[in-house]
Amino acid sequence: MSDKKPIISRREFLKTASAVGIGSILPPVGSISYAKGTSGSDESQSKIVPTRPFGNTGVNVSILGLGGAFHRSNELLLKQALNMGITYWDTAAVYRHGRDEKAIGKYFKKYPEDRKKVFLVTKAMSGPPAMTYSLEDSLKRMDVSYIDLFFFHALQDPEWQLTKDVKNWAEKAKSEGKIRFFGFSTHKNMEDHLLGAAKLNWIDGIMLSYNFRIMHTESMKKGG
Repeated sequence: MSDKKPIISRREFLKTASAVGIGSILPPVGSISYAKGTSGSDESQSKIVPTRPFGNTGVNVSILGLGGAFHRSNELLLKQALNMGITYWDTAAVYRHGRDEKAIGKYFKKYPEDRKKVFLVTKAMSGPPAMTYSLEDSLKRMDVSYIDLFFFHALQDPEWQLTKDVKNWAEKAKSEGKIRFFGFSTHKNMEDHLLGAAKLNWIDGIMLSYNFRIMHTESMKKGG
């Protein structure tokens, strides 16, 4: 049996990945190593996606993230993403009713050594106690013992939803080693969510729809 790893071209990879969703991510986490190029040449090293610090977490993650509709047949896509240094993998319990997480779990079961190279992100759409069940289900589906970044998904109102109970839940999950960092994702009201999170001291990361125009408003300048 050949030991050669399957390789796809950058064009083929990006064409396939467009159906999954490779997107830019903003800063982030202790250290995630670069994926190694297959040839070891300068050319292969130049194709490795660089990393950046993830906020104040002390960890570095790739400046490109992989996320979206994973299928059980996307093993080659996941492997090639990792070979190219795309270590930030994003999913959610609600994506394809958990089948996305199962696809990642299938990959990690076959390549368990790759788990430590990936900054794994998933999400839950409600707070405690339902969040506990969602986290446990995600851990089982992805065949992992911890999540790097766990999001409160599709947040609507940070002041109303990011309660003391949610903070206590996040701290407990961290202490148990089930998550490393906690944050939230949102699809709208970026300004309100950023300003709301800025008033707290326990949000590690935020995923949002970025709009550079509002960064110059008076409220955003004051919030910064």
